[in-house]
Amino acid sequence: MRDKATQSSCFERSPLTPGPPLEREKGARFFRALLQLLNLIFLFGSSLLGSSLGNTDDIAAQIVTVGKATYRTDLPPNSDGKPRRLMDAKPLASDRFVGPTPTNDWCSSLIWPSGSEHSLAMFPHPLALKANESGLGMGYNPIVSVTDSLKDGKLFQKGSNYKFPYRQSMTVGLKDVTSSNCVLDQQSDWAVTALWQSESDQLRATFGHGLPMVYFERQGTQPVQIQFSKANLDRHKTPVASIVFEQSGINGTHNQADGKYTLSVNAGNKIGVGSKVRISYDFDGDGKTDRVEVSSVMPTDPVASSWETFSDKSHPLEEKLSYGEKQDFKDGIVTVEFWKVFGEGQVELDLESSKFELPIENGTRFPWATGALEKRSVAAVVKTAEEGTGKAEVFYRDKNVIGATVNQTHYGFFAPSGATWLPAGDDIDELSSDLAAKNYFSVAVLPDAEPETVKWFQRFAFAFPSDTKIDYQYDEQSASVKTKFSVTTNAKEGQQSSVPMALYRHQFLNLDHSQQLTAEQLTDFEYVSPRGKMKLIAGSSFSTSTRFLGVLPALPTPENSVANLGPMVEAYFEELTTREKTFQRGDTYWNGKEFGKISEVIQIANHIGKDEICKDLVKILQQRLESWFDAADTERFFYYDSTWDTLIGYPDSYGSAETLNDHHFHYSYFIKAAATIAQYDPQWTLPENYGGAIELLIRNCANYDRDDKRFPWMRFFDPYAGHSWASGSAGFASGNNQESSSESMNFATSLILYGEAIGDKTIRDLGIYWHATESEAIRNYWFDNSGEVFPEGFGSPCVGMIWGDGGTFGTWWTGNPEEIHGINFLPLTGGSLYLARDKDYVVRNFQSLLKANKRFHVAGFKGNPDQLTTWQDVLYEYLALADPVDAAKRYQANRADMRREFGETEVHTTQWIAALGWLGQFDPEVSSDWPTAVSFVKEGKRTYVAYNAKQETETVEFSDGATFDVPPGLHCF
Repeated sequence: MRDKATQSSCFERSPLTPGPPLEREKGARFFRALLQLLNLIFLFGSSLLGSSLGNTDDIAAQIVTVGKATYRTDLPPNSDGKPRRLMDAKPLASDRFVGPTPTNDWCSSLIWPSGSEHSLAMFPHPLALKANESGLGMGYNPIVSVTDSLKDGKLFQKGSNYKFPYRQSMTVGLKDVTSSNCVLDQQSDWAVTALWQSESDQLRATFGHGLPMVYFERQGTQPVQIQFSKANLDRHKTPVASIVFEQSGINGTHNQADGKYTLSVNAGNKIGVGSKVRISYDFDGDGKTDRVEVSSVMPTDPVASSWETFSDKSHPLEEKLSYGEKQDFKDGIVTVEFWKVFGEGQVELDLESSKFELPIENGTRFPWATGALEKRSVAAVVKTAEEGTGKAEVFYRDKNVIGATVNQTHYGFFAPSGATWLPAGDDIDELSSDLAAKNYFSVAVLPDAEPETVKWFQRFAFAFPSDTKIDYQYDEQSASVKTKFSVTTNAKEGQQSSVPMALYRHQFLNLDHSQQLTAEQLTDFEYVSPRGKMKLIAGSSFSTSTRFLGVLPALPTPENSVANLGPMVEAYFEELTTREKTFQRGDTYWNGKEFGKISEVIQIANHIGKDEICKDLVKILQQRLESWFDAADTERFFYYDSTWDTLIGYPDSYGSAETLNDHHFHYSYFIKAAATIAQYDPQWTLPENYGGAIELLIRNCANYDRDDKRFPWMRFFDPYAGHSWASGSAGFASGNNQESSSESMNFATSLILYGEAIGDKTIRDLGIYWHATESEAIRNYWFDNSGEVFPEGFGSPCVGMIWGDGGTFGTWWTGNPEEIHGINFLPLTGGSLYLARDKDYVVRNFQSLLKANKRFHVAGFKGNPDQLTTWQDVLYEYLALADPVDAAKRYQANRADMRREFGETEVHTTQWIAALGWLGQFDPEVSSDWPTAVSFVKEGKRTYVAYNAKQETETVEFSDGATFDVPPGLHCF
């Protein structure tokens, strides 16, 4: 045990003496007294408020007070009189659905009608689902598609995108019943029930994350009909029923031209028939393709006996499908494929009139095939390609249960006892059943085609989930978050209460070993998913225990940095207070990033004794936050939308208004700023001042109170997937997505610091749950530290964003690797130490960035291939987590002409790198019973850092036995 150890030589400060709350410079104060009663009604969720929200004649229906803050319930036009951006859709929900409208989830396209009145593809994993007018489309796709990034036909990023796209195996519905829409009927923590209705006929389907079974209930007498689907191949990329020519043993010098061809094609009496020709080069004969050239042709002459001629001269290469460097031939192999892509009828290729020319000096003309094609007198025919059979091969049948294979994936179909499935054959294109006059059945995706597997799933086929729920608890002593996942079931037959559940990697690696799973619950079954393997268990619940790594309000400042940082703090303060514009940019995101950097400079100013600047910056931060909470100011305000139960800040950006995107990114900076203010002026965050407004921002993004009807529970965070989603509507064929995982973590960090600052453990522990859980998801799904998630062929150690069906080395706005990497680092704060958990990975990530940056700029994109030129400050701060010496050298060499990332400042970057140079490597193995305490190791010397937000000294214990009495403020030991 160590007690009251000698403090290390960092320049630390206790909080400044709190002063009185700052008065607002402007605002509609006269509204507030009139609105206090309405505010109280709203805060307690009274239905009386709901009846008044639409009353535009009543000023009380337009502006609502929360302490000293106000927000609007009407939406005024822009200053030019034009309407502001807002959702143009109404939620698709049944009369049975109760509670606030959920958004920003994996299934949100079900309730959001802008993309479809039914749904777009949803990816709960292992299944993929898509509602349509005839019922629920179901599929399971274990086959990945990996694509590359090209510029002008040249490959610059191998394996930049991977997807397991939606591949439908069947549509499950009721015979002759179609529905004009599909609506959300019920939702629980990770499962939903969808409803199709046509007059008296209804079909409900319950499905969810990790559930390999879909549970159906019908109303009416129409029989169930399951129609099997043809495999939906991307024929633009995948040759289907192609004719193939090949030549091997090729030697010679490449003439740097593309391959030349002349094709004689006839599409009969059809027009608009598309075909492709693809030439693949294996220059050294090693069996690997080095270059691909793809062109498209489209016969247009509707005369059956007419042949049309196409050549490389009139049909340039398709840039997106052609790639690879040109090389000399050394025992090389060249393959040519010709196939039909779309259109009716068949396409014929006249081999006698078609020819290809190699891109080789003294080029040789030849026909390619097995033998001499010129001796063949008949044309080769490429027939209309069938996209799969659209049939199921039955491998197990026992009265009401069938096991069948559809397009190489396997399913179990479970009708009620006494029912039968028709037809009786083993090669079928549909199934139907009257369900023996009962109203339920289920369908499961199976991990294999073994009869015993069907029987195993049959045991759970009629335990229908009625609720899914998570409960989490932060255990201070073990510095871990215990999360319990529970499923409540309604047994349609028998007494079974368990369900099969497929666990993601971040779940099965962190199973709580204090909860012993039986042999019955544990299985050897696995599924493929975009997040790596999923492992199947059976039960009514399971629990995980996930480590919480700790956060700080800022890194401590080394004493030897004080003299250097002082002038930088002064320069920043001068620029901030003398510039022409109060806000450099207007919307919630960019304003928020300004709040973020002011907050960081406040911490540093306090560390180095710039007390007056610190106090003034706190006042500035208060004033600028308050300007957002003045609803009478129509330039900058928050608006509550009662249709979608959300709080939107205007000016908006990046879809934050019209599709409710990114609120957790934007508002994280507001909450972090409030946490900073609470350190120095705790009165400001009292509910009767501005604390109530900050809590509304928190609840909008992550409502922790299931009884609060103003906002949905955990809007942005997906408790089963283990991370948040950015899009409100999930209006994409690839499902929902999230790019900046680090800004989601900034939200979690902000909750922890704000909860600590105001003494609210509920908010603090919500942030700890989010931080611990999502850091595990990031480690596995954004960074793949273990190498077990990203598929073979993906060419980067990280993705810029994840999708429901995969991951992308890219961003929404650029393919620049500096920003692709950096968007999942920024903002670097005292909550970013989770990024330092694996030192070797940090180095690998950074080295990969340098290589990708070189390829990107050599390919012709603007920038320097030999030097980082964008967001260098963020990237060097990330490198400093593993190698602060190298980071400092790079930073010093480039700081003079550095173009800083908008949320960064010179003072923060300098202090961050210097702090890590002094502290050394963050040690994730030593935890603490205090959430704002961590430790570092440098050359065998350990430094403990603890932040105490309370007003009295607290005892902090670390897992290695070290114990310290920590006064208020940030301290090193």
